[in-house]
Amino acid sequence: MKPLLLSFILILCSAVASAAENDIKYQAPVKKIRNAAMAFLTSLSPELRDQASFSMEDEERRAWSNLPASSFKRKGVSFKEMSPEQRSGAHQLLQSTLSSQGYLKTTGIMHLDEILKGMAAIRRPNRTPMFGHDLYWIGIFGNPEKDDAWGWQLDGHHLALNITVVGNEVAVRPAFMGSDPARLPEGVYSGWNVQGAEDEKGKALFESLATNQRAKAIIGDTAPRDVITGPTRGDQLKTPIGLPVSDLDKKQRRLFMSLLSEYVHNYEHDIAHIQMERIMKAGLDKIHFAWAGTKDDAP
Repeated sequence: MKPLLLSFILILCSAVASAAENDIKYQAPVKKIRNAAMAFLTSLSPELRDQASFSMEDEERRAWSNLPASSFKRKGVSFKEMSPEQRSGAHQLLQSTLSSQGYLKTTGIMHLDEILKGMAAIRRPNRTPMFGHDLYWIGIFGNPEKDDAWGWQLDGHHLALNITVVGNEVAVRPAFMGSDPARLPEGVYSGWNVQGAEDEKGKALFESLATNQRAKAIIGDTAPRDVITGPTRGDQLKTPIGLPVSDLDKKQRRLFMSLLSEYVHNYEHDIAHIQMERIMKAGLDKIHFAWAGTKDDAP
């Protein structure tokens, strides 16, 4: 075969492969998520199953918080109440919806809370524990076996995942993942940063901003004591604050997309791509980047 013909065939094959790739239709793994939720409920005792089950209209579906258990009362079934088999089912539910990185971050946040529990016990030995990987609750809303619309929630300190399934569609918001301290200062895990990727990518974008851009992006010299939005603070989203993405140059947009992708790809592959398609369709220019806190290298 002549080299020219071979080159043409290779180019044609690449073009066909590229076109096929662009025509991929992503499909959320609804059946897998549904089966995991049903298996989790089946593993529970009748009492715990009743405790974990809510209607879609229950106010608990919109009740989540960044605060520890001592400051915010949660419902559902806590990991503390679960047997090893039931915990395994709970983790299968998480893995059905999250990507590998999202699952590791989620369990990392829970493990970090266990470390905080030990640190707090040394400093305040006589206080009731407010931290710990046991203090995370799972609730199932609706009936995953029969209902077209249903969902599940994981809620605890620095972690809130809210998943809604309607037919073959999956919604993954609102969601919150946080860690404090951002980087552990002591112990055998000293230096561990659960959300190091978000930390580094956010800083890279901030450091790329010009003075006039920073003036728009910075919303405070100190980090807020709690999340800015939440179940009772939805109005905050009606008036965006910070620097609009439309004000970023080409290089800064690449940095922003890397940061955005880090959050979106905490979810299962197809769910993440569907979510990204929704964001792109709604318009990137509607998104704002805001910064509060120190401007140095400290996490």
